[in-house]
Amino acid sequence: MVGKAVLISLLAAGGASMGAGADDGGWRLDVNMAVPEVTAEGIAWYDPGQPLFRIGGFPWFAQDKVFRRLPVSPSHPLPPAVDKLADCTAGGTVAFRSTSSRVLVKVVLTSKSDGMFHMAPTGKSGFDLYVGAPGSQKTAGVTTMGEGVTEYQAQLFSGGQDWNEFTLNFPLYNGVASLRIGLSEGAKLAPPSPYAGPGKVVIYGGSTVQGACASRPGRYHMSIVGRRLNREVVNLGFSGNGKLEPELAEVMAQIAAPAILIVEGERNAGYQGVVERLEAFLRILRHRHPGVPMVVMSANPRGSEWRLPGDRPRILAFQKELVARLRESDPDVHLFDSSSLLGDDFYECSVDGSHPTDLGFQRMADGLAPFVAGLLKPGI
Repeated sequence: MVGKAVLISLLAAGGASMGAGADDGGWRLDVNMAVPEVTAEGIAWYDPGQPLFRIGGFPWFAQDKVFRRLPVSPSHPLPPAVDKLADCTAGGTVAFRSTSSRVLVKVVLTSKSDGMFHMAPTGKSGFDLYVGAPGSQKTAGVTTMGEGVTEYQAQLFSGGQDWNEFTLNFPLYNGVASLRIGLSEGAKLAPPSPYAGPGKVVIYGGSTVQGACASRPGRYHMSIVGRRLNREVVNLGFSGNGKLEPELAEVMAQIAAPAILIVEGERNAGYQGVVERLEAFLRILRHRHPGVPMVVMSANPRGSEWRLPGDRPRILAFQKELVARLRESDPDVHLFDSSSLLGDDFYECSVDGSHPTDLGFQRMADGLAPFVAGLLKPGI
């Protein structure tokens, strides 16, 4: 129970600030919403790039030693916006096993923690942690941070006994200049359980693919799919900039050992862009990866489509025709039609009529996971 003096102080501070026009919102009146202080006493800090930790989602990490989704020096020129968005760490993971009773993170971001009107800072700039072996992972915690910070320290797990398996998910819409993982001093450390197969699930697209607007990193659709299938996911979603440029296909094709290649270009490329560039994009991927399943993924309906018909049906018709034609000589090309993926009440599944909420992402994962699983080939 909050003491009387503390409550009076909070009310006075809230009343004064709101009376002065400050945008405090009232959450400061709830002490349970305050960012907790974290003590690092008895904690040893680790670089996740060292042995026994497994980094996923950054195909060029071994080469460049940075948390980036595209190479630092790409073979083909990248559009400036894509080059910048590649620093966002969407889809990145660190996995390990440990006897640690606590798990902390110490983070330096590349930009401020907040700044998106429709997305929680926990999703934009936070990490979340899952505990459990493949097939039984459960949420353990999410980072808390102050407003507009570029550095923070947070505890995501406590109370562990014996061995636990941990998977840490990176921020969706921010870059990470530095990450240290804190474990109890003297705790044992070991590699995580292996993936179900060596091949990566590689997906390209725009803001929805990048993860807007999941409440935390583990709740966007491809994170859920990755957990269910126990596969590494490479997220090549570039918010507002998934425009099917051939240069992106050339760089994407350089990712080693893809198990499946998924392309969603219509949201950002539009009808004309899809007509002009999608086939060439797919052919570049196919030239480098013969026999790997390729999926053209159509976009979800926008929230306004219940009253305002959009261009999506026309784009979908073209994509169906294209895939049918390509399949005449390449049976490993597939279409994933997202038209009904969000359900009859699709208009309730977004934050702003476009970007999915956690509910929207859950429904997307429920449809995508079995589809992707059905296309994965033995041994890849």
